Amino acid sequence: MHRRAFRTRLKAGMVPVFTQGHHCVLKVHNAISYGTLNNEEFVQKNYNLAVEECHVQNTAREYIKVWTAVAQTQEAFGEVPEIIPIYLVHRPSNDIPYATLEEELMGEFVKYSVRDGKEINLKRKDSEAGQKCCTFQHWVYHKTEGNLLVTDMQGVGMRLTDVGIATCKKGYKGFKGNCATSFIDQFKALHLCNKYCEILGLKSLQPKPKKTVVPKPKPTQPATKTKKTFGPTLKSKS
Repeated sequence: MHRRAFRTRLKAGMVPVFTQGHHCVLKVHNAISYGTLNNEEFVQKNYNLAVEECHVQNTAREYIKVWTAVAQTQEAFGEVPEIIPIYLVHRPSNDIPYATLEEELMGEFVKYSVRDGKEINLKRKDSEAGQKCCTFQHWVYHKTEGNLLVTDMQGVGMRLTDVGIATCKKGYKGFKGNCATSFIDQFKALHLCNKYCEILGLKSLQPKPKKTVVPKPKPTQPATKTKKTFGPTLKSKS
């Protein structure tokens, strides 16, 4: 409802990003979603939304680059997911001049997590890509001390796009996300660590169950035998 996506092919290349004839996806925000704005306000709104989208995805991309360097130090981790870049494009001859452009991902598009750190597709809950996406979310949560979370992990295989970011109410280091703060709380409550979290040494976000202390039974003292005492014995006079 808020955005339309179009398959497109470049007539002219964007070297070194894309070559001529490259298959891409153009995403444009839907004008109807934002009410009746005059042309100047509409263009400004269109620009702000397109810039925000680029800012969010490319910020998430910087986090995953740092995480990749950490994950690659562990041989057992294997292949690392990638968030593809998106670009702001200006089309002056179009009524909606600003849009975003990204590479088209070929293959089955899967939502690995939906804002809460758990996969929506139960058939893929044990998939390598899905588990690694959740581990990335856990790492970002830990790295930012719970102030920022990359959400909506989705894509084709290990290549991801259209992600979101939630931040605390004040933002994090001058950056404010495009998703509700409540997503961070949901992630903390619902995320279950997997083997990739363990490989990176990430600690569980779930509170440790309190140990129930069973009171020790009081030692019973053995009953002491009491000697019967009799009165003094009187010697008879002979």
